[in-house]
Amino acid sequence: MMATRALLIVAVAIAAVLGTSHGASYTVGAPAGSWDLRTNYTSWASGVTFRAGDQLVFKYSPAAHNVLEVSKADHDSCSGSKPLATFTTGDDTVLLPAGGVTRYFICGVPGHCDAGMKLAVRVEAAGAGAPNAAAPSPAPVAMAPRAARPPTTSAPSPAPVAMAPRRAVRPPTAAPTPAPVAMAPRAARPPMATPGAEVPAASGMPAVPPPSSAAAPASVGSLVGLGLGAAVALMAFY
Repeated sequence: MMATRALLIVAVAIAAVLGTSHGASYTVGAPAGSWDLRTNYTSWASGVTFRAGDQLVFKYSPAAHNVLEVSKADHDSCSGSKPLATFTTGDDTVLLPAGGVTRYFICGVPGHCDAGMKLAVRVEAAGAGAPNAAAPSPAPVAMAPRAARPPTTSAPSPAPVAMAPRRAVRPPTAAPTPAPVAMAPRAARPPMATPGAEVPAASGMPAVPPPSSAAAPASVGSLVGLGLGAAVALMAFY
């Protein structure tokens, strides 16, 4: 018993002197409780894996509780007569420097250990119980090669529709030029007789000029007669 107590004290002292690096820090009873009469510490400890280098933090009211580290026998019998270590500050930190051991704690106030204020902590070696290595990535599943899609054939162009030949444009028909109408020569109009002049007779005989008083009517009558004769001749011709 004395050897065990001395070993624990030496372990704690060496850890404090050498400044052993701390691992995780666990507040006893957290998050639902603390070091009190309401927490089930067996259930709480079963959900935590403690390793060498971790530390326990006991939070409580110093007027109501304390912390005693004891042997397994004293833990089981709730005896605080021979504690291995005593903590009374209300905010106590206990280092867990060595692995492969179990540490035992009780509340030394009479009746509290029997009421459930007792804790057993199994400390694993630093490398033991490490988190599982990351699961290997699943092997890639070989995908069946997709069948190559046949190239899309474009729709054939419609065959050109044969167009009926256009009817030849008829050249414009030239209007026939009307044949020239032969005009009959007009009969020469006899010269008009000048008043007072001699008019030759049709038989070639020289006409005897009428007297001056009757010359004007005779000349007018001759002209009228000639005009009528020419008109009759043209009408007979057509």
